[in-house]
Amino acid sequence: MNSIFEIYFRDVKRIVTNWAALMIIAGLIIMPSMYAWFNIKSSWNPYGNTKGLKIAVVNEDSGATVLNNKINIGNEVINSLKESPTLGWRFTSRDKANEGVKQGKYYASIMIPKDFSEKISTVLTDNPKKPELIYQVNEKLNIIAPKYTEKGATGIASEITKKFEKTVSKEVLQEFNIIGIDLQTNLPEIKQFERMVFKLEKDLPEIKSEVNKALNDYSKVQGVIQTANKDIELINQIVSNGEKLTGSLNGFFNQVNQSIHNAIPFFKQTLNLLHGQSAVIQSTLSQIQNQGINHDESTRLSDEMGQIIPNSRNIIPSLIQVLQSFNSLNTTVNFNKDINSLKQLDADLATIQSENDQIKREIQNGGNVPTDLLQKMSERANNINNTLASLNSNFDQDFVPKLNEASRLVNESIKNSQTILTDAKKNIPTIKGVLADTSHLLETKKGDIQQLINEFPLIETKIKKLANEIRKAEEKGSIEDLINFLRTDIEKVSDFYSSPIEIKKERMFPIPNYGTGMTPFYTTLSLWVGALLMVSLLTTEVHEEKSYKSREIYFGRLLTFISIGIFQTLVVTTGNFLILGTYAASKGYFIFFALLISIVFTLIVYTLVSVFGNVGKGIGIIFLVLQISGAGGVYPIQVTPPFFQKINPFLPFTYALSLLREATGGIIWNTVQRDLLTLSLFVIIAIIIGVVFKAPINKRASKIVDLSKKSKLIH
Repeated sequence: MNSIFEIYFRDVKRIVTNWAALMIIAGLIIMPSMYAWFNIKSSWNPYGNTKGLKIAVVNEDSGATVLNNKINIGNEVINSLKESPTLGWRFTSRDKANEGVKQGKYYASIMIPKDFSEKISTVLTDNPKKPELIYQVNEKLNIIAPKYTEKGATGIASEITKKFEKTVSKEVLQEFNIIGIDLQTNLPEIKQFERMVFKLEKDLPEIKSEVNKALNDYSKVQGVIQTANKDIELINQIVSNGEKLTGSLNGFFNQVNQSIHNAIPFFKQTLNLLHGQSAVIQSTLSQIQNQGINHDESTRLSDEMGQIIPNSRNIIPSLIQVLQSFNSLNTTVNFNKDINSLKQLDADLATIQSENDQIKREIQNGGNVPTDLLQKMSERANNINNTLASLNSNFDQDFVPKLNEASRLVNESIKNSQTILTDAKKNIPTIKGVLADTSHLLETKKGDIQQLINEFPLIETKIKKLANEIRKAEEKGSIEDLINFLRTDIEKVSDFYSSPIEIKKERMFPIPNYGTGMTPFYTTLSLWVGALLMVSLLTTEVHEEKSYKSREIYFGRLLTFISIGIFQTLVVTTGNFLILGTYAASKGYFIFFALLISIVFTLIVYTLVSVFGNVGKGIGIIFLVLQISGAGGVYPIQVTPPFFQKINPFLPFTYALSLLREATGGIIWNTVQRDLLTLSLFVIIAIIIGVVFKAPINKRASKIVDLSKKSKLIH
């Protein structure tokens, strides 16, 4: 034991007293931290096999009744997920899901609450309430996995939207259609009223002439007045019926106007969904173009693309049909440009679908996929993605104003109809009173007819004003336009309904940014690199006049390496917090765990070099390469090739990363105990190898080492 400490303290003294050695040691301490700091904020989001990502799905929906139809959105969603397992869905209870997310069994959980269907049905009431999907994610397990799980939650929301449209939208549009039929039924009476007003306007000169002749022809004037009274009664009846009808229209139009405005989030979400799917198509094509991809992987990617493209093509016709229905309103708003863009998107998707079928046939026949065909598909997919990006970016500036203008014009049309009927109701009593007064005057005294002649200009003005109001209203929009809108084909407009889903996200062990999430990986990596740098610059042997035993050399020089590793660790970890500002739920434990990891890594690498010499350095580098890919530092281990999944439990990086992640996100001591125990096993194995095998292996390898040194190339 004294010899061990003698070697250690002599090393410390020589470092302190030799400025050149001190500078080298200082560089060794700082260099690993630079490696970590420059890489912590790097990111890379892969596309690959996501079925291994387990996501708990909990359905507590008790169902509801919508327009006399019983629905249970939760059951329909579960059935749909079972048919399309794009992620590792696990259907379980609320308690198991929460515990599974907490313990790391599941990456996330999605819960459909008990009142989900009930809330979604309130869209047809005066007090609609948006239902919530409870989305819970464990960000501590892996920083990239939540990107996949969140996409899965969005997909479920989209699926629920489709189910809701099928159940509710057709029923709502059916009610709109009934009102349109009622309007069309009463249209003859409304038109008759318009014709009567125009007839009165046309007959005014004749009436005036007849009144002037009344002084000489009393009987003739009385006949004219009686005819006018009959006409006024008919007009009054038409106005009363029309007023009741427009009263119903006013309430109805508020629903129509709301539906038009609800189209805005529906279109925007649908365009975002198409944009996301086009990005997946583009990414899939890029992977197929990879020269190193095998036959089975090409087939799988082609099949996945064959599933995505039809989904996108099924969405586009519904958008086109709704835009065409707005064009049919014959307003000044025109959606032809948007319709043409969507038709071109559908044509491009159809072409890619056909080309993808050709690729599948080539693969199945054992041939190579034509490079020029893949290039064309990639360019076409890029054009689709750019078009959708343009539609999304111009949505608020282009599409929303046009939709609001269409709503305003239709609204103005019905309001003008109401104005006409209101003015008619106000003016008819006046005309009727004037005629009644005229008849009374004629009955009492012929001489009073002159007074009627004097008041006739007022009657003439009111009738002409009413006729002009009708003409102005028809120029802005007729009642036929509104009827045409209400009588739109239900099947074509059934998809015109906005998504009422709101996802409520609960973050378990929240990580504030991606750089913090990558800190455990790059810190772990830098500590291993630091150990490799030490064995590259410092010798593991002791060359002194005094003879030492093999194990004394092993432990004596090991203390020196561990001391330098501790300083490396302190620089890296404190720099993470003070320089980069990374987050950790338990900063003290983060530093403490990093110190333990440094000791373990230093012991492993030192033992390899101390026992096997330069060969040990090579083994240490090989371990580094394997652990970068096989420890699950960047990607979830489930999406890596099977080889790395199999070696994952046997790598020190796996448990070192887990320890630092516990300190970063929030500690679960069961996990910490497991990791510390496993790392202790690596320490025990390294010490046994160093104590038992160092002397015999060094002795047998001495001749090879001496021979290699004579080459003047190897030290």
